[in-house]
Amino acid sequence: MIFIGMQNRGGADMVQIGRGFIPLNSLQGTIQTFTFMLCILMSCIECYIGPRISYFLVGFMIMSTSMRMIMGKTMAPLPGVLNGLLTVVAIALIGHLLRSAKKKSITDYATGKLNTVGFLEILNKKIKDKKSGSLVYYQVNNFRSINDDYGHDIGDRVLRIVSERMAGMVGKDGIVGRIGGSEFAILLNDKIDATELVSRMLKVLNEKMVFDKEGIHLDCYIEGNAGIAHFPKDAKDSNILFKCADVALMTSLKNGSNTIAVFDEKMLSKMNSDKEVEQLIKRAYDEKYFYLEYQPQYSVSDKRLRGFESLIRMKLPDGRRISPAEFIPVAEKSNLIFSIDEYVLDFVTKEFSKVVEEAKEKVTISVNISANGISRPEFVSIVENCLKKNNFKAENLEVEITEYSFDDSQEQTIKNINKLKEMGVQVALDDFGTGYASLGRLMNLSVDLLKIDKSLVDNIEKGEVNRDFINSIGSLGHLIDCKVILEGVETDSQVEYIKELDCDYIQGYVWGKPMSFENAAELIV
Repeated sequence: MIFIGMQNRGGADMVQIGRGFIPLNSLQGTIQTFTFMLCILMSCIECYIGPRISYFLVGFMIMSTSMRMIMGKTMAPLPGVLNGLLTVVAIALIGHLLRSAKKKSITDYATGKLNTVGFLEILNKKIKDKKSGSLVYYQVNNFRSINDDYGHDIGDRVLRIVSERMAGMVGKDGIVGRIGGSEFAILLNDKIDATELVSRMLKVLNEKMVFDKEGIHLDCYIEGNAGIAHFPKDAKDSNILFKCADVALMTSLKNGSNTIAVFDEKMLSKMNSDKEVEQLIKRAYDEKYFYLEYQPQYSVSDKRLRGFESLIRMKLPDGRRISPAEFIPVAEKSNLIFSIDEYVLDFVTKEFSKVVEEAKEKVTISVNISANGISRPEFVSIVENCLKKNNFKAENLEVEITEYSFDDSQEQTIKNINKLKEMGVQVALDDFGTGYASLGRLMNLSVDLLKIDKSLVDNIEKGEVNRDFINSIGSLGHLIDCKVILEGVETDSQVEYIKELDCDYIQGYVWGKPMSFENAAELIV
């Protein structure tokens, strides 16, 4: 048995443990030091709750030590009081530094709002606590154009204003976070009608932003889309919930700028279908799922062959055909579209190289290039290497782009167009009249061909106003030294009207459906 007791030896209080004696002050000092170290460690581990508990423990020990000093009329415990005060200072400093570091780790530098880590932390806690609410996924569509046109400093200021406008409308009913380059997430509680709030928010976000840069007054407008998903209704996991909101966002993008889509089960089916198509695209090159057809283009006046537009198709081993309207949008969501662009360029220039070389008259082979593809800095080099490898003349190649190619990275797109022109490659602007290419932008583009969209051609017989509109586009094209072609011409009666208009070429079923390479080669010869 170990005996523990108190004795007074030589005027000093001693604690007897077994046969040994320890001064009481030394034992109290040891316990005090151990407690202080424990409090500092606790504050390092948990920078929010740890310091609060530590302040209580250290404060209690400082008070008890001070009372011993007063009651015993001795200054012996003074070092313990000073150590306690230093510990309080250390805990406060450690807590402040750790809280600042944690805040920085979950805060977006440009907007001051939560970043992905911080946002997910709160979202996961709500899901874990079985709370309900809505997740809004918002994307600024023209952010790259803002960066290109105004500079990255203005771009960062735009993001800050967007986040502040969002936070102002959400108030205490939700949380705003920046998830990516131009993407934001908003977490709303279940008391809020997310669709109604976001509808109002889109109007506020689209209001003019005014900046002064180096004494120049700049007016800036943004365009955006939003997708909404609800939890736990749509998902009980944050990753799946974000995918649901993203699918809703992609749906809203298809409906045009400044629109909203709310996730439903049909979208989930579409998401799974898109995954299947994505896997098919990845296998298409090795398994030879891709093939090309070529639709002829003719002169309106004498039906002389101008050339062909190459059209990519997909056919599976079981005979099922996947429409380009299905696999191209899926490819555009990832870098798979770049592979398709390069595949078609290489395939067409290789297949037509000899035929075009031996043709009696010049023949133009047109290749569709995605909006993301034409804006790549390396795109011109890819075209140049392809022409050289397949011994295909630049003057026989036409790169076909859409008005939406200028939505992002406009400056790089225009640079690439100019370099292609210098090489001798022709450039066509597809679907003209359905986008929003301004007259000023069109005047500054080195485009060889304007392609008037089928939706306008379909109305050519419905009234003189429709024909006058097409005729005006044709005159505009000729004004800027462009040729003009009408797509989707299907009837002889449409052709008769077109002959009276200021247009040059026709493309459509009336004079030629998409055909195989062999049939196209026969037409050239």
